[in-house]
Amino acid sequence: MGQHEIDPDNLQYHPSKLERKEYIGIGEFFSVDMRAGVIDDVQEFPEMRKPSYKIRADFGPVVGKLWSSAQITNYSRAQLIGRSVVAAINLGEKTLPTGFVSQFLVLGSLDPDGTVRLLELPEGILPGSTVA
Repeated sequence: MGQHEIDPDNLQYHPSKLERKEYIGIGEFFSVDMRAGVIDDVQEFPEMRKPSYKIRADFGPVVGKLWSSAQITNYSRAQLIGRSVVAAINLGEKTLPTGFVSQFLVLGSLDPDGTVRLLELPEGILPGSTVA
């Protein structure tokens, strides 16, 4: 499954409709660099076909600040600024048709209709911490 679609009528992400994915090796899983980050900037992104934000997150002293586009407009900008997130930071950069370069993938769980609910981290996790 690639890009997700929000569809309140179909509920295509209901757990009863999701097939189990094939096994991957533990090495493949551990090759994904998942880190804790803190969102420090959120901008409207009206040029996108689907409602989206441009978000910048700080991933600590080694990685620094990275940008992404995310379909998380079910959160207000105020709810996102200062929020800790889990992100995959080594999937490669993706240049969107607008020219914006997305540098990480923010992780969340999908409601049955496809709405993203961001993963939550315990209080006090440092930006740049590895998620295991």
